[in-house]
Amino acid sequence: KNTGRGGGAPDKSAAEVEAFDDGTVEVRTSSADMGQGLVAVLAQCAAEELGLPYRQVRVLLSDTDLTPDGGPTTASRQTFMSGNAVRHAAIELRDALSSVLSEEHDQPPDLLRFEEGLVRVNGSSVSFGDAVRLARSQGILTRIQHEYWGPKTQPLGTGGDMHFAFSYATQIALVSVDINTGVVHCEKITSATDVGRAINPMLLQGQIEGGIVMALGNALTESFIVEDGVPWSTLLARYKMPSIKHAPEIVSYLVEDPAIEGPYGAKGVGEIPSINTMPAITNAIYNAVGVRVFSLPVDQDALFLALRRGETEVHTARHDVRESKQHA
Repeated sequence: KNTGRGGGAPDKSAAEVEAFDDGTVEVRTSSADMGQGLVAVLAQCAAEELGLPYRQVRVLLSDTDLTPDGGPTTASRQTFMSGNAVRHAAIELRDALSSVLSEEHDQPPDLLRFEEGLVRVNGSSVSFGDAVRLARSQGILTRIQHEYWGPKTQPLGTGGDMHFAFSYATQIALVSVDINTGVVHCEKITSATDVGRAINPMLLQGQIEGGIVMALGNALTESFIVEDGVPWSTLLARYKMPSIKHAPEIVSYLVEDPAIEGPYGAKGVGEIPSINTMPAITNAIYNAVGVRVFSLPVDQDALFLALRRGETEVHTARHDVRESKQHA
């Protein structure tokens, strides 16, 4: 993953963080949350830098009248890119508040601590909201926008980094094959994923499990069939996406090897969980019955015929459409 990445366009993401008199903070970016948990991650990044409870941070996404350009939700980039943009904007906001409070209390800024919704200084404390009001009364902006640019990468073959955060994962599949029918059942997937650092472990586990189930469909059931230029897989019943009853037991391990440039060491893992599942399943099929599958999804009728004929390879991933129509 992430080797030979092309396109030529610079990678950047912008975010805005604004603090209000009531002690709340709003994070704004046009990045899209498609269920991966981006809202929670961005809120956590801002809360961490400003020493606020999570509940005091709200996130506004994808309103192009109000939000700066966060770039696309692709290439497992949002936690890394928008997370960094939010983090740096929050740091700049914290520094602005620290400057005001250090003058007010005649203390150096590095002695101020932002924690639990308070700013502690010299044995006393003020609420975050009071700090914001003080800054605004002095004409200090409490709305900060930061544009984060991805680290510079090098062309292939030059010896430098080809991507700013390499992702790694490995998976083991346990499958059973009914030699009388060719039906394959995936019973268990064990996964280990290098996540850099887990900002939100529960959401991360859900993202990994979702990627595995998506790949399970690609490996065993999902096929978009076109016959004579006409799509046949026009119904979900024919496309055969896996449901919860098809999901195997999933044991997932998070391996934390921090990325130097990532927010708190985090890496993106949006795509990496679904890459290993398919070869893990087909290799498990080979280990179970000695038949090597070369195309996906696994044509279980063809697998049955290969077993009956003593063949060691299956190269088709396509059922006979006309025969399927007769039985539909």
